[in-house]
Amino acid sequence: MNYLWILLLLAFYIQLNSSAVRFTNLKCETIHPDFVSYEVCSLRVITRGVIGLSIYAKMWQLPVNNISINLSLFKKLNGYRPFLYNFSVDMCKFFKNPKKYPFVQLYHRIIVNESNINHTCPYNHDLIVKDVFLDESKFKNLPLPRGEYRFDLKVSAYNDLKGEIKAYIDISRDL
Repeated sequence: MNYLWILLLLAFYIQLNSSAVRFTNLKCETIHPDFVSYEVCSLRVITRGVIGLSIYAKMWQLPVNNISINLSLFKKLNGYRPFLYNFSVDMCKFFKNPKKYPFVQLYHRIIVNESNINHTCPYNHDLIVKDVFLDESKFKNLPLPRGEYRFDLKVSAYNDLKGEIKAYIDISRDL
């Protein structure tokens, strides 16, 4: 009988410590391999229920002085459907005045401490994001209902699409 209580307490402890938000899949696509290639595009388990995202984008034509991105959010409802927003921004202008772009700033805060993508143009180096994990506190300004989501990031340089990253996320309880 004592074993049953121990198992129940262990299951309750695991449920409390597991993240409500986690990565489930990651896809990186290079449109122009002569401009950028993804040396690393992977997810790995950091701890139980915590998945880390890592991307290493090798830049072949440096320096880069003109970068723009398009962020889109999709929710899975009989396939992935547009949900909440689709937003484009010039990243060089964003880093000069991040408060002007609050929506992009929400997503930048998720990766800023685990990446080298935190300065204004020009970019004279490869772009690295290492072991970014999601937790509920990172979504406090963007409450999302439970479900499966896909974040799309399209990266353009000099007004030409260079690469696309799709991160699939599962939210197991309402945020």
